[in-house]
Amino acid sequence: MATRWIFGSQLNHQLPIVKDADQDKDVFLFVEAHSRSTWQSYHKQKLILIFSAMRHFAEELKEKGYTVDYREADSFQDAWENHRDEYKPEQIYYTAHTDYRMKKAMEKWQESLPENIEVTVLSDQPLFLLTAEEAQQELKGDGPWKMDPFYRKLRKRYSVLVEDDKPVGGKWSFDQDNRKSAKSGTSFPKEKSFRPDDITKEVMKKVAELFGDNPGDLEPFRWPVTRKEALQALNHFCKERVETFGTYQDAMLIDNPYMSHSLLSSSVNIGLITPLEVIEKAEDAYSNGAPLNSVEGFIRQILGWREYIRAVYLKTMPGYKKVNELNHQVDLPSFFWDGQSNMTCMEQSLKPVVTSGYNHHIQRLMVLGNFANLFGISPQQTADWFNEMYIDAYDWVVLPNVLGMALYADGGKLSTKPYVSSGKYIHKMSDYCTSCQYNVNHQLEDDACPFNALYWNFLDRHAEKLSRNPRMGLIYSQWSKKEESKKNDIRKKAAALKQELANGRFHEKKE
Repeated sequence: MATRWIFGSQLNHQLPIVKDADQDKDVFLFVEAHSRSTWQSYHKQKLILIFSAMRHFAEELKEKGYTVDYREADSFQDAWENHRDEYKPEQIYYTAHTDYRMKKAMEKWQESLPENIEVTVLSDQPLFLLTAEEAQQELKGDGPWKMDPFYRKLRKRYSVLVEDDKPVGGKWSFDQDNRKSAKSGTSFPKEKSFRPDDITKEVMKKVAELFGDNPGDLEPFRWPVTRKEALQALNHFCKERVETFGTYQDAMLIDNPYMSHSLLSSSVNIGLITPLEVIEKAEDAYSNGAPLNSVEGFIRQILGWREYIRAVYLKTMPGYKKVNELNHQVDLPSFFWDGQSNMTCMEQSLKPVVTSGYNHHIQRLMVLGNFANLFGISPQQTADWFNEMYIDAYDWVVLPNVLGMALYADGGKLSTKPYVSSGKYIHKMSDYCTSCQYNVNHQLEDDACPFNALYWNFLDRHAEKLSRNPRMGLIYSQWSKKEESKKNDIRKKAAALKQELANGRFHEKKE
């Protein structure tokens, strides 16, 4: 008898652990471990997604004739011991983990096994395009690294939007075409959502009972939990929504958290659909008339950025989780958990996270990440919040994206400059500022947008580290031209704003 252990982020029938199974000799083990769920206080909808998707996947295996041992337990260890006593396996298979914590936990567990049990760790492809070894080999030295050459190489390797080794349309990136703001009232084709079935409803009851104190709303729950649903969401996006994705991918609108974004990341990150089939479906959309800038921009997120940040994670762990190059130590404010803020951009970016565990990448980067950087909030606390709150979050996704891209806490290993801005960027890319009590055009007044003084103060505080950055020369020349009295006024305003954060000014209490 052999045990094939399936985990909640590895739910794909094309994985070797499933493809190579023997119906007569193998048993699939699934574990809903409550202790795993409480490593961090995960969003209720993230728990619903994982538990429901696991249960559906187990049912699919049963329907194919496989033996399945599905266990709910306080810990993986308890479940394993009960499984071992019942099935007495001589061979164990499990799929390689990218997340460092799970990898080390499995290695420790493996060391505790008796010598008569043989363990084989299987490939995680097609969950990723590159193997772990290939991904790390693509990053030379200790950094800094750049995503663009990484992306171009993979485009050529997989012949994605490439003809005769050259990019379709004559450019590798159409990013410059994908920065259009959307005017108030702009509408987008509606996203695909899914009603909970009986299995999901049962999971929702369990999460309400066992994890009722976890953050986030329990419902409405709208996420795909099966491969069939994930494929429907993928097809719907490529047919109905990808056309306007590229042009408006950096735009933000009040009460429109989804815009034209695909909402596929949660499905890809647990294996319901693979990155390669997402890319191929997007290429088909281009062949059927979808704009090249939209298709290329979407593919770049999957083929380029997703593979790149995983490579950075594999290359730099375990030390990467502790990086704090800018020495930011302020505690994350409490309104990140309830979404109540008197800054419209913050309220609009946090509210969909609390409701459904999701917002799109510009809200994550240029609103929430910007806020954390400008106020000097701890990168580790910020990364923990992302990991807990997002439906698509895992260590390998969160740490490079948050610590590296959003917060520049790694000192530029994966991003060439900090992504910080004054309120002007948010005003340009959204309609948030039109209904905010703070004035985006003011810098020192009582009603001034907090981002304005804090932006200049950030540059001032970190001038020693950043002023020599070639991408920041122009902005530092502008700072150097300001009169010293104006600089001091900005410093005083920034200090007052940080004190106001500590006093709870930016947290709008519920009545």
